[in-house]
Amino acid sequence: MKTIWDRLRSEDRVLSLCTIAIAISLFLPWHTYAILSIKGTTDGFHSWGLLTAFGVLLMAFVLTSEGRVFARYTPKISLAAWRVIGALVMFAGAALYLTIGPGSYHSSEVPVNYGPAFGAYAAFLIGLAALLLTFRQGRKPIE
Repeated sequence: MKTIWDRLRSEDRVLSLCTIAIAISLFLPWHTYAILSIKGTTDGFHSWGLLTAFGVLLMAFVLTSEGRVFARYTPKISLAAWRVIGALVMFAGAALYLTIGPGSYHSSEVPVNYGPAFGAYAAFLIGLAALLLTFRQGRKPIE
């Protein structure tokens, strides 16, 4: 692990910390519900949160592998493009979870309360930061 960390650039280190933070947020409550007297939460491994989990796996693979792997199997897509794709998938899963949700229950006879929880918001904000960071990595430095 130390050799992988030493090989990463400073931007990739920040991106890997964002990926770890999103991976941790998948275990936090993403959705709360209360039906009658039953209250509960669900984590990020449901519905659109699975898309975020796939993005975390893709980003972890991109950050820990060398460019040779991607150059051999996907010669037309650069490693920077794979970073953007991974960050976009992480962000899109959290954004879709916040907008669409994991599903809903509608009844006029039973009082129901449900909505997103802090884990989804944390994954959304960290995913947005990771996506903006990957877009910034593609720029040339100002001289």
